[in-house]
Amino acid sequence: MSLKIINAVVVIILVASSLVIFANSMTKPIGHDEHMYCTAGALMAQGKMIYKDFSYVAQMPYHPILLAGLYKLFNTTHYLLTARLFSAVCDILTAACILLIYRRVFKSFPFSGIFLGLAAILLYVFNPFVYYASGFAWNHNPVVLCVMLAFLLFYAIDFKSGQKTLPIALIGALLTVATFMRPTTVLIYLLFLIFIISVTDGSIKQKFNTATPFLLASAIVAICPLWIILQAPKEFLLNAFYIPQLNGQWLYRVGLAIKKTHFLGMNLTLPGSPGLITITLYLYLTIFFRRRSITFSDKPVFLLASLLAIVFLIIAFVPLTMWSQYFAPPVPFLLISFAWPLLFLRKLSTDTKLHALFKIARILLAAVIFVLVFVYCDNGKPVRKLLNPQSWTRMQLHATAEDISGKIKSPKLILTLAPLYA
Repeated sequence: MSLKIINAVVVIILVASSLVIFANSMTKPIGHDEHMYCTAGALMAQGKMIYKDFSYVAQMPYHPILLAGLYKLFNTTHYLLTARLFSAVCDILTAACILLIYRRVFKSFPFSGIFLGLAAILLYVFNPFVYYASGFAWNHNPVVLCVMLAFLLFYAIDFKSGQKTLPIALIGALLTVATFMRPTTVLIYLLFLIFIISVTDGSIKQKFNTATPFLLASAIVAICPLWIILQAPKEFLLNAFYIPQLNGQWLYRVGLAIKKTHFLGMNLTLPGSPGLITITLYLYLTIFFRRRSITFSDKPVFLLASLLAIVFLIIAFVPLTMWSQYFAPPVPFLLISFAWPLLFLRKLSTDTKLHALFKIARILLAAVIFVLVFVYCDNGKPVRKLLNPQSWTRMQLHATAEDISGKIKSPKLILTLAPLYA
């Protein structure tokens, strides 16, 4: 196949995937808690202080800081539209990172790397958990992107050379931003720190010297959110810990929350989930039974990708209540962990006796992609709606809010389920 055709396929898949993400974000109805994230950003853009001047339950400062910066930068009152665009861009960049990782892993088999990377992108975009969470004005998407970029930087570092200070510092900065968006990301932060120390050869002093840029960058990036927290420490504790605990207890009491194990079982039966589990078991069991013949040199990176998926899954069980969007963050890291088993099977495919192993993997990938695209593409309806921006959910919401504002001549109380209209 010629290089021009391959590049055309790459562009088509990337553009189509981006359109699906964008359309999904622009056309889905208003989601749970979006008002909280958007309102926090809008109030901070007006000069108000999180925790001190208004409540921001269960969340950390960096996401509203970023949203406030976007609102000020573009001088807009399209709060929901801007926040959803930000989330959609994060999802698109995460998909692009997946392809970059596959191309790097398959540098000795570039064509296989490109097509398997594109397959991984489709598995990501149409995964039921990712498709549900994608594009909402939540803070899950930027957290995943920060961790994905940190993984890319870790993969690019040559720990045997001396040129690693800046990328290690950037990893620390990205993970600190992610942690001060969602506090449970601290487990991911610690995982990266352990890996940076463990892969560094030499004495304890050398290991500490390698980790120093990571810690220094973290300390610098943490100054802003810590300063905000220290302005109202009691209110922060109330928002971050006590209210979520009481809310979780109330949700269970009124029957709006169910046991986590039962909830997990319900979600694992969604279209595509059994197929992804099958691919995971096939690839990892193949690696296990043929572990003595594995020759690739990126074992620490493969292990990190696998552990990121596992730790993100553990994080899903940390909050008192569990929601479907909590299962979205493990997905991209599980998909990039597939790259190394697939590379191993690709190398084995040169042996005619073992060629079937790689063929089975490709068939499984194709089958799951077909099911997911068939179920979630919805005959392209979300993409077709992009041609009529006035039909987008957030454009309709903004028009209603402007209509309310125009009819009210002086400040009044408005009865509404969420403060997005106000």
